[in-house]
Amino acid sequence: MDLSTIGVKFGWAVETTAGDKPASFKWIKRCSKIAGINISKEKIDVTCFEDEIKRYIAGVGDTGGDWNLNFNGTKKGSTVDTVQAWNELLDASQEAADKGLATWGDIFIPGFGSYFVKFEPGEIPMPDLEVNSKLELEIANVVNEYMGLGAEIEPTA
Repeated sequence: MDLSTIGVKFGWAVETTAGDKPASFKWIKRCSKIAGINISKEKIDVTCFEDEIKRYIAGVGDTGGDWNLNFNGTKKGSTVDTVQAWNELLDASQEAADKGLATWGDIFIPGFGSYFVKFEPGEIPMPDLEVNSKLELEIANVVNEYMGLGAEIEPTA
C-alpha cells in the first residue's frame, strides 16, 4: 500500500552521551514542510594520458549543508506556540553544544521509518508575508551529519 505524508512528525532531541542516538524525541507541532536531503558525491578525476575518455571515481558525499523546516505560525500563548517550542530547541541545543553533545532531528514517517539528522538549529526568521495566506516560518538549519533512515521513533509532545 502506498503511503501519504499524513501523520509525519518532526522531532528533536539532544544527546545524553556523545555519538549515541537519543531514544526519544520531542515533537514540534504544526510542521508543514521538511526539505529533503540528497547526498551528492564529489567526482575525482582519475584520467591518465592513455585514456581517451575522462574517468572518474566517487569522492566524498555532500549534503549541501542546508536544511529548511517550515512551521505554521501559531498564536502566542496558545498550547501550540511554535516560537516557544523552537526557542526551547535553540536553548537545549546550545546547552548541549557547550558540553560537546549534538542535536538530532527525527523525521517520523508512519509505517515507513524515521530519518535522522544531526543539525544546528537556525534562528526564527522574519517570514515572507502575502495577502490572504497563512503565516509560515521557514527556518534554515545546518546539517552536521546525515544519519539516514532507521527504525521508527515517534516524537511525542
